[in-house]
Amino acid sequence: MTRRKTILTIGLAVLWYLGGTGGLNGADPQPPADEPLAIIVNKKNPVDNLAFDDLRNLCLAQRKFWPEGGKVTIVLREQEQPEHDAVLAQIYRMSESEFRRYFPQNSFTGEVQSAPKEVATGTLARRFVFNVPGAIGFVRLADVDESVKVISLDGHKPGDPRYKLKVPAKAPAR
Repeated sequence: MTRRKTILTIGLAVLWYLGGTGGLNGADPQPPADEPLAIIVNKKNPVDNLAFDDLRNLCLAQRKFWPEGGKVTIVLREQEQPEHDAVLAQIYRMSESEFRRYFPQNSFTGEVQSAPKEVATGTLARRFVFNVPGAIGFVRLADVDESVKVISLDGHKPGDPRYKLKVPAKAPAR
C-alpha cells in the first residue's frame, strides 16, 4: 500500500471514529431520542389519567389506595436499569441511596407498609401488572401490549410531546 493510500485510510478511519459517517456526507449525526416511559395499570383499573402529584403520592406510598378502594402496588425495573433510574429521577426525585433508605425509614414510623416490587425486565413488569389488580408499573412504550392499560399523565399519553416521563437515550458508544 502506498504512503498516500495509508494516510487516506487512516484519515477516513479517524473521521468515522470521531464523527460517524454523518461527517463524511455533510449531515450531522442525530443524537438518539429519549423514549417514552409508559405508566401501566391492570385493565380492570378504572383510572385513565393521573395528575403528576397524584402519581408521586402513590409512588411515595403517601396514598395507598386507588379511588375505588383497591390497594396500590408499585412495580419497578430493578436497580441500574434505565427505566428504574428514570422513575427515581423524574417521579421520586431521589438518588438510589435516598430511595433505598426511604421505605425502611418510613415503614418504621408506620407511614409506609412496603417498598415497590422490583423485576428484571419490562415483560415481567407487564406480567406483574396484568396479574395484580392494584398494580402500577413503568415500562418503555415498546414493552406495552394489550394485556395492560396505559394511562395518561396530566392528560397526555406517551408519545405526546408534552408527556413528562422519558427514558433518556444513551449516548452512542465510541
